[in-house]
Amino acid sequence: MQAILNAIERAGNKLPHPFILFAILAALIVVLSSLLALFGVSAVNPQSGNEVYVRSLISPEGLEFMLTSVVSNFVNFPPLGLILVVMFGIGLADRVGLISKLMQVSVAKAPAPLLTFCVFMAGICGSIASDANYLILIPLAAMVYYSVGRHPIAGAAAAYAAAGAGFDASLFITVGDALFAGITTEAARIIDPDAYISPVDNYYFVACSVFVLAAAGTLVIDRLVEPRLQRTLPMSKDFTTAVDNQQLTTDEKRGLRNVGLASLAYLALVLLAVLPEASPLRNDEGGLVPSPFLGALVPLIFGYFVVIGLVYGITTGKIQSSKDVPRYMSEAASELAPTLVLFFAISQFIAYFRWSELAQFIAIEGSGILQSTGFTGLPLVLAFIVMTAFLNIFMTSGSAQWALMAPVFVPMLMMIDFDPAFVLAMFRIGDSSTNIISPMSPYFSVALVYMQRYKPDMGIGTLISTMLPMAITFLVTWSAFLMFWLIMGWQIGPGINMMAS
Repeated sequence: MQAILNAIERAGNKLPHPFILFAILAALIVVLSSLLALFGVSAVNPQSGNEVYVRSLISPEGLEFMLTSVVSNFVNFPPLGLILVVMFGIGLADRVGLISKLMQVSVAKAPAPLLTFCVFMAGICGSIASDANYLILIPLAAMVYYSVGRHPIAGAAAAYAAAGAGFDASLFITVGDALFAGITTEAARIIDPDAYISPVDNYYFVACSVFVLAAAGTLVIDRLVEPRLQRTLPMSKDFTTAVDNQQLTTDEKRGLRNVGLASLAYLALVLLAVLPEASPLRNDEGGLVPSPFLGALVPLIFGYFVVIGLVYGITTGKIQSSKDVPRYMSEAASELAPTLVLFFAISQFIAYFRWSELAQFIAIEGSGILQSTGFTGLPLVLAFIVMTAFLNIFMTSGSAQWALMAPVFVPMLMMIDFDPAFVLAMFRIGDSSTNIISPMSPYFSVALVYMQRYKPDMGIGTLISTMLPMAITFLVTWSAFLMFWLIMGWQIGPGINMMAS
């Protein structure tokens, strides 16, 4: 096991920073497009019957495109606006302390028989808080387990598994949903210029997945991981960390109550606006799929988090004046600076890939190979998930990995009638499941440090052996759940099925 971990770490360390990686890939696209164009390489689009020629980026037209489109490539990159708007709202709620208190309440107040299940529910849904999910929930779960006489490292493992392996599932629309939807939209437009993937296009499936993953995780922690820890790392005097039971203040309790009331009021207003058949938020036939309502979900989500953030912040005194609101939003947005820098490189790479027609050429040739070999349907779905899970061990940044895979696989699978939103659903499973066993993940060491508070001599091997059953369980269970979902013929999101037609 240690040899495997060392090999993974060495391979991962050889990878450049994602920004540099996409800059290198963009340069490769320039060179490759020129070589293929020189030899007149082309392919026939089976849908339109048109012949697609690879265009050289080292040509008068290509050079003009690269020099004049730098800003527009970045500014018009679909994830950019989505992630900023969503982050403004969620960031406000997070900065006033609401999200951390919700996690604290959901875990610390959980009934003893449901403790592990509540940890998984809080951790999986806590992805809405991004990095804070790991930093808050792992020590909190360990502390709660310890306070009720259970193994604290089992609690930390449950929290780490929920936050990492369940990252792409949630009952809420998250920043990640907006990010993935934007990247998928950009990739899908290689084939269909009018394509649009909404942040809610996977919602039915990922929301139901929360309960399935929480139940599976609970069984593994309670029946396998914790009993093993009691044998290999028995609770003893080595567990010296003091238990800090933080109680909610009167203002915090009142703030959470007011947030509940505000949530009900906001939901009621949305329903009043949507339910009437003549509502302008419905389509011309009076339906909701597609409709202006679905197109307005991002601003509605932004509005919801602004409302509950204001309610909680004002009630608890975290918001003293109107100046505090933009300050908290700007603080939250500042955390996106590394992501925005990465977006700049990704947007240029995808733009070059699309303009050169390399993306469409690869999609046509790749889909032809898939059809000729008969490798489609459920076997293809499983193979894609396993490939994603393997790559995720070496590239744990979901946005970087999807930005690399989407321009290739989304158009290719669209050519054999896969819905691009369904391709994203497949990616989510592999992208999450192996996060917790990758030494390349920045939270791998964070989890280890928190666990070492209770067992100072705990090493990487122990962490891997503790988390590996969870990674395998999430990968197998979530994949099987997707297979079941497809067999039942259910939509994975509003109007979204496995096949586009």
